[in-house]
Amino acid sequence: MKFLCLIGDGMADFPLEERGGRTPLELASIPALDALASEGLCGLFWPIPEDLPAGSDIGNLSLFGYDPHGTFTGRAPLEAANQGITLGPDDVAFRCNLVTLEDGIMKSFTADHISSEEAAELISALDAACPHDCAFHPGVSYRHLAVIPEGEVKCTALVETVCTPPHDISDQPYSPHLPNGPAHEHLRALMQWSRPILEDHPVNTARRASGKLPANSIWLWGQGQAPQMQTYRERFGISGAVISAVDLVKGIGVCAGLDVINVPGATGYIDTNYEGKVDAALRALERVDFVYLHVEAPDECAHEGIIDKKVLAIEDFDRRVVRPCLDAARAHTDWRILAAPDHITALSTRTHAGGPVPFALWGAGVLSNGVSRYDETSARNGGLNINPGFRLIPRMIGSDRLDTHTSWED
Repeated sequence: MKFLCLIGDGMADFPLEERGGRTPLELASIPALDALASEGLCGLFWPIPEDLPAGSDIGNLSLFGYDPHGTFTGRAPLEAANQGITLGPDDVAFRCNLVTLEDGIMKSFTADHISSEEAAELISALDAACPHDCAFHPGVSYRHLAVIPEGEVKCTALVETVCTPPHDISDQPYSPHLPNGPAHEHLRALMQWSRPILEDHPVNTARRASGKLPANSIWLWGQGQAPQMQTYRERFGISGAVISAVDLVKGIGVCAGLDVINVPGATGYIDTNYEGKVDAALRALERVDFVYLHVEAPDECAHEGIIDKKVLAIEDFDRRVVRPCLDAARAHTDWRILAAPDHITALSTRTHAGGPVPFALWGAGVLSNGVSRYDETSARNGGLNINPGFRLIPRMIGSDRLDTHTSWED
């Protein structure tokens, strides 16, 4: 059996009053996702446990089949795993966004989607100048890492400090959301220290001259220590690969013992290399059993709060990812495809939310439950509403036959 998971990050949403109570999935033209739903099983599941915060870290861990209660130590350590950064027992990794702060407001948590090349120069400048016992590591676009070893500030204090994700406070005053807790003075000082270095850097001078927002501060969040996880070979006895532009998702793949396939032009935004990702996934399935193909664009567009842009990102995912994968799968009798988001990203709040999201499961041994469209309402009406805590991928891998009579309980 071959297993292909197609993840449209943050595709799910709430009904939009200004669009007649329809969600972006209901507004979008998505014939390939509809085909998966109508020919296979379509229902609702909860990727975010009710007692944990909504985010791509928790959501993707759940989708991969892990219980976040036992495996999640923080977002940044997972990203560090992908970057080949080995965390010592007394190291704490932080997600380090390059952001734009303006007049007391979180103007842009992406620094206007700064390029990876520009960002690498800025992160290098910070690493060279840092007077603290801290190392900065460049990532993709605005997404980077800072690693702080235990010193004058204990690991427990760093881990227990409350750090707000910057995408939760777009266009809001940022001061109330600065780090708060036992290590808040240390972290706030580090963020403040970064500002004059970034403000006057030639990269930002050039960005202003070209009408772009400057990356004028770092924002620390998502901290944690190194996780411990079983590999897919140990858990399921299969091989696999992960394809994503996002260090977080690739880092989960590293911890799961999967091959990480880096696709040129994969950006984590609407300009990503969709075709390259699909080609890499289909080629990988010639040699491995499982591929997790993740697309970030719907989530990013929802964070921007632009309805039509999120709808476009969903339609691109359908046309440029789901359609060619489904076409390829029809030539085989032993393939299964799972399509799902990792959480809700609400246009109304421009951030993540918990709650049920639609999934479609198609392929060998999967029997239809009569749902005709892939969206929140259709999935709910189909009657397959899976309890929080259930993991889809282990059932997808481990069951010969899947239908509404399957025991959808862990």
